[in-house]
Amino acid sequence: MSLSKQSYAVLVSLLCVAIGVMATVSRGETQDPASLDRRISLLEQRLYTIESNLNRLQQYVSTQRPAVTAPSTTDRDLILMREEIQRLNLRLTEVECGVIKLDERTTPAARKSSATKSADPCRLNSDTPLRLPTRP
Repeated sequence: MSLSKQSYAVLVSLLCVAIGVMATVSRGETQDPASLDRRISLLEQRLYTIESNLNRLQQYVSTQRPAVTAPSTTDRDLILMREEIQRLNLRLTEVECGVIKLDERTTPAARKSSATKSADPCRLNSDTPLRLPTRP
C-alpha cells in the first residue's frame, strides 16, 4: 500500500472516530465538565493530527510530480487527489465547526452571558443539533 493510500486510510479512520466521539457527546448524556473538557481536548488533538496528515499528503503530492510529462493518467490522478484533499479539508472544517458548537454548549452560563457574542457562524445557534453530512 503506497504512502498516500495509507495516509488516506488513516485520515478516514481518524475522522470516523472523531465523528463517533462527537455523536456520543451530543446525544444529550449528562457528563461532568471535566469529562467533556477531556473529550474536547482529544477531538482537538485528532483534528490537529488530521490537519498534519493533510499537509503531509499535499507535500507528498507536490513532490511526486514526474520530471518528464507522463500520460494524462497521472494528471487525472493528481486532479482526483486534489479534489479528495479539498473534500477532506471541507470535512475538517465541518468537524471543527461541530467542536466549536460543542464548546459553546459546555461553556458555563456565567461565561456565556459575560462573553461578547461572536460573529462566527459556528458559534451562532449553538443549541441546534450537530449534523454532519454523511459520506457517499
